[in-house]
Amino acid sequence: MSVLTKKNILIVGDENSEIINLKKALHGYGVIIHSFTCDRVTPEVVEDLEIDLILLNYLDEGKVCEDMLNVLKNTELTKVMPIFILVNDENDKIHQALSLGAADYLTPGEDVDSVILKIKTIFGEGNDLKSSSDIDITPMVASVKSTGIRVFVIEDDPLLRNLLSIRLSKSSFPFEFSNDGKDAVHMMKQFKPNVIILDLMLPGRNGLDILSDLKKENDLKEIPVIVFSNKDGHDERRRARELGANCFYVKAMTDLSELIETIESMAK
Repeated sequence: MSVLTKKNILIVGDENSEIINLKKALHGYGVIIHSFTCDRVTPEVVEDLEIDLILLNYLDEGKVCEDMLNVLKNTELTKVMPIFILVNDENDKIHQALSLGAADYLTPGEDVDSVILKIKTIFGEGNDLKSSSDIDITPMVASVKSTGIRVFVIEDDPLLRNLLSIRLSKSSFPFEFSNDGKDAVHMMKQFKPNVIILDLMLPGRNGLDILSDLKKENDLKEIPVIVFSNKDGHDERRRARELGANCFYVKAMTDLSELIETIESMAK
């Protein structure tokens, strides 16, 4: 039996070819699918149907869907609610999806098997991915007492963003992602995080350059920064320390529960 069997997935928005193909694949795994328009989705509906994951086609949607996402994002549901958003493959669209609380995004033409793999990972079938992500994804619960710690994450790996979104949600830490760091300083000023998690290997930009930029900003320079990267050379560690990083974690050697506990300690 698959980890997806009898999971309740809510598909929201128009059903284009990508959504139709994905529905067929999910049906094959025994998923129970519900289909709604954005204006019909409420926290009560999500709770009553015992929804496990929401998939939103945001290609042609507008303010109604944005309002729906904001309501869900700001409502304390009885369980973590991962949201996948289908958007055009454009940086501004992707940034918007992540800022609206998406655990991950899909783009037109993305391979269905790849999407299924992402969804399986959300539900815990991830041991076969450990070698590719090089992090410990065992479902351990972090020992934290604080809630409401705002975390800004700069990370380009979709799988790792998925895993972090689950851990942060379970800890009741509001979060926002940047997948490439290009607009990170502006986004952080808007989000006002208590802690920043920074990858070093990003598309088109070095994470150390981003660290240098944010430490020049008066309203950001005092925020604790956790470097979280597989780039583990002596020079990177030295440079990160010189630029003001508070600690340096190597993905391949770090349990995410430990990372969550460090976030709490840094925010105190």
